[in-house]
Amino acid sequence: MNSKHSLTRVLLFLLMTFWGHSLLAAGAAEINPDLEQAIAWYIGSTGQVNDSRAKQHLEKAIATGDTLSIMWLARVHSTGRMEFEKDYSLAREIAEEVIDEVEKLAGQNHAEAMFLMGTAYAEGLGKDKDTAMAASWYLRAALLGNTLAQHNMGNIHESGTGVPQDDAQAVYWWLQAAAAGDAIPQWQLGNMYEKGRGVEKDLNEALRWYRDSASRGNERARSALARLE
Repeated sequence: MNSKHSLTRVLLFLLMTFWGHSLLAAGAAEINPDLEQAIAWYIGSTGQVNDSRAKQHLEKAIATGDTLSIMWLARVHSTGRMEFEKDYSLAREIAEEVIDEVEKLAGQNHAEAMFLMGTAYAEGLGKDKDTAMAASWYLRAALLGNTLAQHNMGNIHESGTGVPQDDAQAVYWWLQAAAAGDAIPQWQLGNMYEKGRGVEKDLNEALRWYRDSASRGNERARSALARLE
């Protein structure tokens, strides 16, 4: 190989490595500690899903004026998550106030902001609904390791919302979110292994994922265990 080409390849490799590390560092940018705890209790990565504790932490984070926490407030009001009242009109009003700053943070490769931009397009919070744009933002956040973005990537591939329907891709993303302790993808993986969707049918694996999810408090996983055991 020509030595000039070899040097070019080395420089390109170093540039891509630096760029990749920069993205990961940006994706792991600071997040309000109470928001981080709220998300952990919400998904069950603490070892248990607890919406009451999640709500308490989110309210503390919001009190600091944190932009991403305020956008999360819009998200929870949108569908009544985390024991907050479902009020879509209020959710849209809240999102309108902070969406520009959320988008700015997302443009700086902040993974949580990217995930929330996906939510914005998926649920019409500060943006017009656009499933393809939602998928694009979820993917960017998921590649940076955001658990809920990985969770949602599994959801949209399973349903074919904004992306091609693909059970194998759904399993791929749910496995990553489940490994991080997210109870819902754990239950969903149990279902996929039980039915042989996207993976070979394997009741032992199904039971394993149902047990993990049930131990965190997921009622659908508990029902599945009762049915299979």
